[in-house]
Amino acid sequence: MSEIDHILLFILLFLLFFYWGKVGSKVTSSYNFWQFAAIPILVYSIIVGSRYGWGPDYISYKYRLEHADTYKEEQVGFKILNQFINSSGFGFIGGYILYSLIFIICSFVLIRHFRKQGMYMYAFFIPSTLIFVTSAIRQGLALSFIMLAIYFYEKKRWITCILIIMIGYTIHSSILVTAIIMAIIFVFTKKPINWKITVIFYLIVTIFFQKSSMNILTNFLQNNVNLTNGFQSYIDNADVWFGDEGANDIFEQSTFTLVISSMFYISLIYLGYKALQIYPDLLISKIYNVVVIGIIFYRIVFLYEILRRFAEPLIMLNYIVLGYVFFVMSRQNISYAYLKPEDKVLLRLNASIVIIYLLLFWSRFIFMNPDAKFFWSL
Repeated sequence: MSEIDHILLFILLFLLFFYWGKVGSKVTSSYNFWQFAAIPILVYSIIVGSRYGWGPDYISYKYRLEHADTYKEEQVGFKILNQFINSSGFGFIGGYILYSLIFIICSFVLIRHFRKQGMYMYAFFIPSTLIFVTSAIRQGLALSFIMLAIYFYEKKRWITCILIIMIGYTIHSSILVTAIIMAIIFVFTKKPINWKITVIFYLIVTIFFQKSSMNILTNFLQNNVNLTNGFQSYIDNADVWFGDEGANDIFEQSTFTLVISSMFYISLIYLGYKALQIYPDLLISKIYNVVVIGIIFYRIVFLYEILRRFAEPLIMLNYIVLGYVFFVMSRQNISYAYLKPEDKVLLRLNASIVIIYLLLFWSRFIFMNPDAKFFWSL
């Protein structure tokens, strides 16, 4: 059983973001939007930033924050940020609150771009991002700038987009890989990938892909790839990171968990594709393609922590896809109203699977999470 403060604060946070989507998506004035948005932004930053001990990286980054002036930090942007936090006297909790603040502001900039289409994106934002950004702390912080880069990409402000990515790179170099993957998908895909093709690929890798299959990748990397930056250590030790030795049994799923998570992803793939057929949108089509490619990649590398960290940022954008799906399915969209009854039934069935899965997962997170502590509980 979770602590009562954890239960109440996260119920508050989920309800606040759902309600904010209803309100914030209707605000047309930028000044009014950010004035009102300060409430969910600050509540998110304080609640998420006040956690203690979550994830494998928490204690090590607590140490970095407390020793920012002496710790040998290779990422210059992250070092400067931590030194600012330390010199300002915020402490490590203030640092984690600031990390959360940066992430939520950058994400709100992107969601606001979708206006009324973003109504439900706020509700799906926390389920899609919270686990990753609280586990992979520095990478999660760097991904703030991917959110911002997507916004500037859509505005066709190319130089600003590249500069934003470079800022993120100075915090965590892996986002350059994320940016390159997304750039390739954005440039070469205009329409959503057919859901039938994606689901077939997903089922193939889920049913037939084995740990030993990763040895092919290991041999290829060691024989053909030579990098001059920090990633080369992963290449040199590819058999440890990506071979049989790199598979972490902690990520193994039971048959039941595998089935229900697969149902969730297949429903997401189906819903996103159908929503974009009903009501096309070029940017969301590209983001949808990023998410579905990420889902397949994630399934392939599911047991490998290092590779998961390249797949998860792609999937993390599913709050945009799911938010768009529920916008299209709402009464506001006339194209949905004229669908055949059987098509509506399939959409509602898959939407129900998504909602039930998220309710089960996040109910467990809220109510059955005794290790989730806040700094004031110490």
